Amino acid sequence: MYKKLSEFVENSIKKDNIVVWMSFVALQIAVITYLVYITGGASSVVQMLYIPILIIVIKFGIRYGIAIAVIAGLAVGPFMPYAATNTMQPTSLWVLRIIISIVIVFIVGKLSEKLNKFNELEKKKAYEDITTGYHNLNKLKVDLNKEISSKKYSNISIISFKFENMDMIRQYVDFEVGDKSYIRLHEIAGEFFCNKCVYSAYGNKIVIMLPGYNINEAYNSAKKFIQQTKNPIYIDDLPISPVIKAGIVNYPLHETDVDNIIVMLDKSLKLSDMTHNDVMIYDDMAEKEKDRYYQDLVSLYHALKDNMFKMHYQPIVNVKTNQVVSVEALLKWNDTNHNNMSIAELIKIAEDAGFINEITKWVIKNVIDQIKIWNDKGIEIPVSINVSARDLSDETFIDYVKDCISSNNIKPKNIQFELTERSIINDGETAAKTLKSLKHMGIKISLDDYGTGYNSLKNLVDFADKFDYLKIDKIFIDKIIKDEKLIIVDYIISAAHRLGIKVVAEGVEMIEQIEILKIVDCDMIQGFYYAKPLPPEELEEYVSQSEESS
Repeated sequence: MYKKLSEFVENSIKKDNIVVWMSFVALQIAVITYLVYITGGASSVVQMLYIPILIIVIKFGIRYGIAIAVIAGLAVGPFMPYAATNTMQPTSLWVLRIIISIVIVFIVGKLSEKLNKFNELEKKKAYEDITTGYHNLNKLKVDLNKEISSKKYSNISIISFKFENMDMIRQYVDFEVGDKSYIRLHEIAGEFFCNKCVYSAYGNKIVIMLPGYNINEAYNSAKKFIQQTKNPIYIDDLPISPVIKAGIVNYPLHETDVDNIIVMLDKSLKLSDMTHNDVMIYDDMAEKEKDRYYQDLVSLYHALKDNMFKMHYQPIVNVKTNQVVSVEALLKWNDTNHNNMSIAELIKIAEDAGFINEITKWVIKNVIDQIKIWNDKGIEIPVSINVSARDLSDETFIDYVKDCISSNNIKPKNIQFELTERSIINDGETAAKTLKSLKHMGIKISLDDYGTGYNSLKNLVDFADKFDYLKIDKIFIDKIIKDEKLIIVDYIISAAHRLGIKVVAEGVEMIEQIEILKIVDCDMIQGFYYAKPLPPEELEEYVSQSEESS
């Protein structure tokens, strides 16, 4: 019984139950009044009455504080003896005490009000997003902890929606329009889900907490919401089309710790960006794959720094004579953990990391050094080097190539640069200027992976005077035996020849492909049918055998 009573009192005090508080204060006043009486009205004991008075004024404000001050003043006033003379107190004394108590109540009450307002403002700042007025991640953590602690729901799903094009709207339309669009999306989310479950995060994200939703229900809801937001929203009569992506985490399926859930929520959104899916459920395996990607990135940086690359060279063969007419330089990572990494994957990581220019320069220097070694041995063979869009826009690129050529005293015609269609599409003007400079130096240019880019024929025509060679991508060569791509390959070769461009077929692996390529008048062939990429010494031997057999 006593335990239940104490729990009731404790909970009531926590909830600021005024009846319980008043009862507690009344008990205090009664005890203090008794102490004053038995001590003969000792003034030192009378001062203890300020304790319950101040408690009430701080908890419930000035009005209740004044009431308690008057009650306490009367309790130790007219009927309480005065300790100094052991006679009844003069009226003026206890009235003055009540007046002083009221003044103290008023002063403390005003200070308490200001302090409470300040605390409320700070609490609002801590829990409210300054732009949207909606609760922020701090409040989400508090609310999520409460839901988990209540054990009311076996599932709680959290969805994070990212307003992908918000920054673009701010930059190219108007900053205020961007913010208003963000706020409007919160309102739409509140209408679709519920207002109290909507939170703002990181300036461009909307987080939804859904107690009772399993992962499938959350996924379906996220898809429906994104579908709804594909309709333009009007901000100041301006139609705005938001681009929304979502990441989902579920308690307890993915995690039970609130802080970790928030971290996973952000990671699931990043996975959505990487996979190009509108909605992405947190995936531990995908996260590990991303971690591996970043580990590769760091390893690649150290590989460049510690000179851990090596060059292999794949022969390019004349269709009619079977002689090696040139080779393509291919970068290999001299590391047991990364030996099987494709050149495309390596280049992608280097571009993401921002040091593709350094890798390209490393390749150029090493290839030109190798050309010099071959020239000294009496071997003169053109070498093709892959370059990226970032290389073409690098202001130091041309001068670096010139320096490497002059320092080794080699012929520029023995160097070819390969670039993809994407390289010239990204910045056509810069690419054209750089290619013109390279051509002026006597360097040959190849268009690599032809047919895989957007508007390939237009790119070929626009840059025809810049290219010496065109390389047809393997995806076309793989299917020419079944006639699926033969018409396209025939057309590409004919168009290139009319523009004065020679054609190389990439990825040739079967004799049947070679026979067909001869019929459609392809100039050169590259692929495993002839040779895989070889180290310099093995390539020398291969070239020598090729010359002897012809």
